[in-house]
Amino acid sequence: MMRQMKSEGTTGPDCSMGLALVPPGILCLALLITGLVAAQAAKMDLSALPLPYLATGTAITFVCVLGYLFIAVAKLGLQRADSPIGKAIKPLVGRAPLLILPAVALPMSFAGLTAAKSAIPFLVGYTWDAYWANLDRTVFGDDVWRLAHRIFGTSNLWLWEWSYAVAWGVVLFFGSAVIALFGSKRLNGIFFTTLFTTLLLGGCLLAYVFSSAGPVFAHLFDPSLDARFAPLRQFLATNLGQGPIGITENYLASAVHSRIVVKGGGMSAMPSMHLAVAAIYILLARGTKWLIPAILFWIIIFIGSGYFGYHYWMDGLVGSVVAWICWVPTARLYRPRPKGGHVLQTAAA
Repeated sequence: MMRQMKSEGTTGPDCSMGLALVPPGILCLALLITGLVAAQAAKMDLSALPLPYLATGTAITFVCVLGYLFIAVAKLGLQRADSPIGKAIKPLVGRAPLLILPAVALPMSFAGLTAAKSAIPFLVGYTWDAYWANLDRTVFGDDVWRLAHRIFGTSNLWLWEWSYAVAWGVVLFFGSAVIALFGSKRLNGIFFTTLFTTLLLGGCLLAYVFSSAGPVFAHLFDPSLDARFAPLRQFLATNLGQGPIGITENYLASAVHSRIVVKGGGMSAMPSMHLAVAAIYILLARGTKWLIPAILFWIIIFIGSGYFGYHYWMDGLVGSVVAWICWVPTARLYRPRPKGGHVLQTAAA
């Protein structure tokens, strides 16, 4: 896996550490400033926000580093190598700056995104739900939660629930740490720059321009949609109980009118950052054995987003397009450039 991730997206010399870190760092700062400005404009309290995200990012990165060291030392031990611990640690020394990306930049970027999203109801409100709901019905022939329930039934509800509510976060945070541990500098630059650009463009800018809460929350802001999505809410209340979706739904609904920004808070359906992140993993996995799992992951998250009424399916399609739009110029930025200055074509582009 290490060799595969290092070679993915490059056909020439690797980029510098500065190029791998500076664009994601600038975008992380831009997300933080955006969240801060939005929260200040909405007169919101940010004191409870940064530390929980930062603790999550650093803890997961630390766990991944320990796992890497355990596996590396075990392999060297089986080979009866001298000083296996020292040899296992040595590659991490040069890679340490990359670990800042999942440990610090990723959680702080999500802190900025959360602050920006949490300010939406106070600054612009949610005014596009009826439009996206009707567009979904026009494109797919019915409200997509009804389609998802008819096609996939309810016998494996727990599987959909854990896949959508838990697996996505695990893949994002652990996957980011694995990329920092095993991926080339160029691969890290492409992934994190694309991710943070997508969060800024889609999760902040477009979330304000096309603000919507999603089917399960639409009644809180648009009474005309109350009856339309009441059966969905009743289904979820009856069948989910205190599972991850039920807990998350109550958490978001209770926090939406609060002026205290909390981790995981903030409603924003259009565009879906869940599907945008999944799409980035597909782009990252091209040409590797991870492509099919990445596509399956996107499909599961896409179905789950409509199944539980957190999104209109148009949210996921638009979010995925936004991710691709952000990927293309980023891949060009990170094309290998030889001394002569000619740009080499890369697989990532």
